[in-house]
Amino acid sequence: MNSKLSAYVKRRFLKIAEDLMKNPQGLRFKLEKASEKLNKASVKEALGNYIEDIKLLIRMMRAWVSRNYTELSKQTIIYTIVALVYFVTPTDFVPDFILGLGFVDDLTVLSWVLGMIKSDLEKFKKWENHKKDKAK
Repeated sequence: MNSKLSAYVKRRFLKIAEDLMKNPQGLRFKLEKASEKLNKASVKEALGNYIEDIKLLIRMMRAWVSRNYTELSKQTIIYTIVALVYFVTPTDFVPDFILGLGFVDDLTVLSWVLGMIKSDLEKFKKWENHKKDKAK
C-alpha cells in the first residue's frame, strides 16, 4: 500500500476501529452497512472477486461480536474493522462516487488487511466449516 494511503488510513481509521472494538452496537451497525453496500450492483461489479473476502470479514466480525468465535488477536480485530469501516465510508481517500477509481483505494486497503490477517482468516474458515459440519 502506498505511504500516503497508509498514513491516511492509520490516522483516520485506527482510532475509529479501536472505539468500535469496545462498542458492539456500533460495530454491528457498521457490519450491517457493509452488508447493505455489498448488495448494490455497482459495488459488486467494482469489487469483483473481493466480494467473497468482504463477506468473510463480515461473518468473522459478527461471530466475534456475538462471542461465538473468540480466537482473534486484538490486531486482527482492529485491522478487520479498519477494512470494513473504510469500505463503508463513501468519502475516503478516493471517494466511491468517482467512476472507475472510487473502489481502487478500498481494494488496496482490503488487500493489505487480508494479507496481514491471512492465517486468522484460514483458522476462522476452518472453524466455520467445522461448525457447519456439526450442524448436519
